[in-house]
Amino acid sequence: MTRLVVYGRSGYCPDMMRWDRWVREHPLAYVLFDIDVDTDARAFVVRHTGHRSVPTLVIAPDDGFDPIEDPAPLKRSARDIDRGSMLTEPSAPTIEAFLHRNGIAFGGAGGDPSIVAPNIERAGQHRAPIERA
Repeated sequence: MTRLVVYGRSGYCPDMMRWDRWVREHPLAYVLFDIDVDTDARAFVVRHTGHRSVPTLVIAPDDGFDPIEDPAPLKRSARDIDRGSMLTEPSAPTIEAFLHRNGIAFGGAGGDPSIVAPNIERAGQHRAPIERA
């Protein structure tokens, strides 16, 4: 099984405002890390996107935060690029396609009508990912 992990920020960010609006219209469950207060989470995002790009959505195992598979390499900006197990600064249509493809249920238009409220787990400290050999 998998889950959605979202790396975001608590400070002003138009992309996070767009994500928050999408979640209000399409409730879903996810784990949220705030890169403004969690240095390990911030390092994770920078390592995978080259910047403090948020929101960064990750498909992770139920018991973890790392992507279920290595994201596809970046050829340019990470903005709105579906990298398999990771999506950064997405548009609404890209969010929906990414979640559908990865089996993450959400409510609202185009989603599961039985999901009526978001379930956001505000995570504590991010653990530094294990370096792969």
